[in-house]
Amino acid sequence: MYFWRVRKSSFLKKSLQWASLIQNKRYLGIWIVSLITTLTVLVIVGLYLCYNESRTSGTVLDDFVLDRVLPRDVSTILFSITWICILGGLPILLRTPERAMRVFWGISVMGLTRCIVMYLVPLEPPIGIIPLRDPFVEGAFYDNKVLVKDLFFSGHTSNMVLLTLLMDIKWLKIILAFASAAVGYLLLVQHVHYAVDIIAAPFFAYLAYRAAFAIAGRLVPRCFRVAPDTDF
Repeated sequence: MYFWRVRKSSFLKKSLQWASLIQNKRYLGIWIVSLITTLTVLVIVGLYLCYNESRTSGTVLDDFVLDRVLPRDVSTILFSITWICILGGLPILLRTPERAMRVFWGISVMGLTRCIVMYLVPLEPPIGIIPLRDPFVEGAFYDNKVLVKDLFFSGHTSNMVLLTLLMDIKWLKIILAFASAAVGYLLLVQHVHYAVDIIAAPFFAYLAYRAAFAIAGRLVPRCFRVAPDTDF
């Protein structure tokens, strides 16, 4: 009974926050602009990645780590881990207005950072690459193109790490951390990325995480700010 009372109290508290958001027109406007910004950035990232495939100024790295890993097609496992974590984690991260704002700006900063870094560090695909297929993303953002040059830094790894950092429920954070490590390893197995792409990803994810908190902290009215909790 106590467990259900706690869950009911938590649900009511979060429902009130969403109701208050709707009533506060200024905050609602900021929240909607943040959402639109995120959707716009996702479109920009998709367009840039398609353009990035046409670049010919990239470098092929001599990667001693990949040289010791036998390439295998693990697309199905990668696809499953990534989307189970995203579809399972996002609803939890979006459960209050402020947490949703952190997600929006984390995604936005991460996306723009990837575009800038890929432009500055053009790379050619690793030798022995087995293209990673993701029918949903290819159809929604990449004009059904199979991307092989979106290399430094790894989007799959950085997004998984960002999801882990944003998660405030301890046991889910631990699961996501292991899933992030698994994704990084499987990307190497498929020779989709160089080792440096995987190693650098968590650092950029942390920068996006800190930026998301800083931006949300400035945009969210004090009365809406919530303390970290461990319930749903």
